[in-house]
Amino acid sequence: MAMEASSSEAPAPAAVEAKLPSTGLSGDTAIAAPGNATDGFGYVGVWAKDAAGCGQIDQPSATGYAVITGSTFRDGPAACYGNFGGLADGKASLAMGCSSGPRTVAVEQSTPDALTIDGVAMVRCKP
Repeated sequence: MAMEASSSEAPAPAAVEAKLPSTGLSGDTAIAAPGNATDGFGYVGVWAKDAAGCGQIDQPSATGYAVITGSTFRDGPAACYGNFGGLADGKASLAMGCSSGPRTVAVEQSTPDALTIDGVAMVRCKP
């Protein structure tokens, strides 16, 4: 006679969606969130280290994220400004000016929803 599985087993945890908060988003986040369908600009968007981090974007304690538009990059309270080009072979260097001085960030996109920023893997956060 076969034994039945115990009904006390915990169900598998639900996958966390990579969703942005519904309120409190900054202007650049609202601009970046839909992404950019122009060829080579798939890196435009809102990115976090994991799906749960997406829910913390633009909240006071948020860390481990990046907001990228065609001319701004922000991974903290202040944005940096540049004129960013498209990806070449899935990679780009974003050169920008920041309040602390010049900065260059390396991005590499492997899929539409995965981006590496300066070697850190990120997932796309969706509105």
